[in-house]
Amino acid sequence: MDLNEYLPMFLAESREHLQELNLAVVRIEETPDDGETLDEIFRIAHSLKGMSATMGFERIARLTHAMEDVFELLKQRRGGVEREAINILLECLDALSAAFEAVETDGVERLDEAPLVERLNTLVREQPHGVEVPETPAPTELAEQADGRTVHHVVVRLAEDALMPSVRAYMTLAALADHGEVLASEPPAQAIEGFEGREIQVWVASEHEPAVVEAAAKAVPDVASATVTELADELAPAPAAEAEPVHVEERSPQRKATTTSTVRVDAERLDQLMHLMGELVVHRTHAESLAAQTAMPGLHQAMQDLARSSQALQAMVMQVRMIPVEAVFLRFPRLVRDLSAKLGKKVELQLSGSETELDRTVVDALGDPLVHLVRNALDHGLEPAEAREAAGKPATGTLEISARHAGGSVLITVRDDGRGVDPQLVARKAAQRGLIPEDAVDSIDLQRAVELLFAAGFSTAEQTSDVSGRGVGMDAVRATIRELGGEVLMHSELGAGTTAQIRLPLTLAIMAALLVESGGQPFAIQLDRVERTLKLDDYPVRSVAGQRMLVLRDGVLPIVDLAKTVGQGSTGDATHAVVVRGLDQRLALAVDQLVGQRELVTRPLPQEMGSSAAFSGGAVLSNGAIALILDCDAIAATANDGLAALSAAA
Repeated sequence: MDLNEYLPMFLAESREHLQELNLAVVRIEETPDDGETLDEIFRIAHSLKGMSATMGFERIARLTHAMEDVFELLKQRRGGVEREAINILLECLDALSAAFEAVETDGVERLDEAPLVERLNTLVREQPHGVEVPETPAPTELAEQADGRTVHHVVVRLAEDALMPSVRAYMTLAALADHGEVLASEPPAQAIEGFEGREIQVWVASEHEPAVVEAAAKAVPDVASATVTELADELAPAPAAEAEPVHVEERSPQRKATTTSTVRVDAERLDQLMHLMGELVVHRTHAESLAAQTAMPGLHQAMQDLARSSQALQAMVMQVRMIPVEAVFLRFPRLVRDLSAKLGKKVELQLSGSETELDRTVVDALGDPLVHLVRNALDHGLEPAEAREAAGKPATGTLEISARHAGGSVLITVRDDGRGVDPQLVARKAAQRGLIPEDAVDSIDLQRAVELLFAAGFSTAEQTSDVSGRGVGMDAVRATIRELGGEVLMHSELGAGTTAQIRLPLTLAIMAALLVESGGQPFAIQLDRVERTLKLDDYPVRSVAGQRMLVLRDGVLPIVDLAKTVGQGSTGDATHAVVVRGLDQRLALAVDQLVGQRELVTRPLPQEMGSSAAFSGGAVLSNGAIALILDCDAIAATANDGLAALSAAA
């Protein structure tokens, strides 16, 4: 049997298992007696070992087998194990991660497992009571362990030609563990290595019906038959006749649906599906514009039906691409554990909103910016325990990472209760690096200091380290978030902490936008950046230090001429203004004409255009024209520079 076709699925599932193990090991270090997490660790280790052996990666299988012995110690002991043991387990997980990367790129494991296996074996040998293979508990003991749940006795027969019975035994235990708690098995889990038999017996405490449990066992490859009896029937003083096996039948459609609720789809196919959906949106918009010019009977209703169906399909396709931001959040417990130990700080990590969903492409690109923010919070934000206590704070600092939906966007917040941003310290460092003149240090306020943190090459660290201080970080965060069509804001209070907030669109492929014209050319503004539109003649316009300002009831905003900003030169035809948000401010964007709201299929800019400051992408309109998507943050930054220059000249 050629297993290469299963390699992508194996790698994807293995990475998920490693991420879950990293999280679980860190959690068990904090709460050693968490039985649910211990069961989860053992189940994942079983699955990872069995999958690796099935695919023929013996080095990975040997390492996971040695790790399994240590996990068994965790199950049998109370009070956990020493920190050194946890460190070794995490080193093993890092080695496995590198091995899976090598498998993907080179097709081979490239894993030297022997030193790690020896260290794991040393951990087991050093325990006062080594891991022993337990005897199968008596039926009455099993009933006591079930805590009121039904105990199913599952007897599985493997096919006579099954090539890897030990692997199938592992897979059987893992499959049944998904439907309850495995109380005992024959052979025991610790003795499955080298198992060459054909019959496996498992006692599992479950709230599922026997038919569901039996179906799970039969779904394992090379299983010839599986029968399930309830332990209560075996204990009852029934007649001499043997209990009849329970056969699979359609008893509960809802339960059956949960066993097949997900299916893995190649990410490239999802990208192609979204691309085709985007083309359909463009063609639908074109058809709607043609239909509006035609008086054919019934055409208007037909177009409404087409629009309704295609919009429902569009929403479904976008939903299929959505994945929880948990895929990124799962890496942070391990990261915070390692960095806090390296920095000698006490940190409590709080995660919330992990179930918030984002487009897969956005989630994939979100990891590095968040890692930068977390590193900065731990290194620069949170103080050592002694300094916190001297300031009247708890010795343990708090780092909170949260996500939530806000309209058509997602807000991700990284908040710490550390020292906050010191404007004078930032100003002095900026002056040393030539970012501001020396005589401007005293005039830097908190808002300006926060903005300086995003300057390229800026760092407040006294010396560089492998944690931070190399001047690469916050500018990279802003650049990446802008490329995703989002914005990053930061607020701080000296002595109280810092909050960084990232706002991102739900998806990058199809965007709701306001279409405008300037100099005869179409431009698009992301709709969630637009506050309002207005006619310039309806409001007073003043000139302050050479800068035109729009006077509104809720404030005075700088007017930015779109034609001049995009290099068209001032056309003098601007009649309307669009009030937009850019960075942490509002501005009025002067345009020649408002076209209306559109759904646009976004495309990245060609490489030859370079990194234009004014645009974040492009979109093809229904008439074939290209609309450039305006980058409100970049326009706001350019406007600020212009205002600063005018103020200096005045």
